[in-house]
Amino acid sequence: MRATEILSRAQTLIHNPAGVYRRYKGKLKATLLKLSGAPSPIYGEDYDAHWNFTSFRNKIVLDLGADYGSTAYYFLRKGAVKVIAVEGDPQLAEKLRRTFQNDKRVICIHSFINETKQISDLISHYHPNLVKMDIEGYEKVIPGLSQEDLKGTEWLIETHSTQLYESLKCFFLDNQFKVRSFEHIDNVKILHAYPSEQFCRRNPP
Repeated sequence: MRATEILSRAQTLIHNPAGVYRRYKGKLKATLLKLSGAPSPIYGEDYDAHWNFTSFRNKIVLDLGADYGSTAYYFLRKGAVKVIAVEGDPQLAEKLRRTFQNDKRVICIHSFINETKQISDLISHYHPNLVKMDIEGYEKVIPGLSQEDLKGTEWLIETHSTQLYESLKCFFLDNQFKVRSFEHIDNVKILHAYPSEQFCRRNPP
């Protein structure tokens, strides 16, 4: 990096520290997590921007698409009391198991989710308050869930197409949920479905 560029960046930092922080806070958080030895977001994402649309405090979170534990660690840090972390990729699932092998707050499960019954079984067994889902398009199986599966459960879902988003939005509205959406990246939306207003943190767009 040339001296003039270094000087220019230093001046930007001095004159607009808040702007610099907003631009680089995701990378800064990831760097600090790496230094602490905690699992950092798998793709360098800012999980506050990605998932922080509700309170996780004192909740049991069913984490579908848990990678090597970065989201589980995030939910625990935000106050979750237990995370059922489910990952389908064998290598990531093994790393997930190693990461939390001494932490009783996290139950690690190696399972590739592609059927409604798998989700229904996990819900009936673990009784989560919140289901987080990032399973690369297999969120399409959600409309097969029963009202008993949905009862009292909050959902955070990364939807992987506009069609899937609209389908899931209609499904939750038909089941008396309130629904909000938040733009993520590359036209991906995060759908937040919840059974009452008490879960809301941010105002809907």
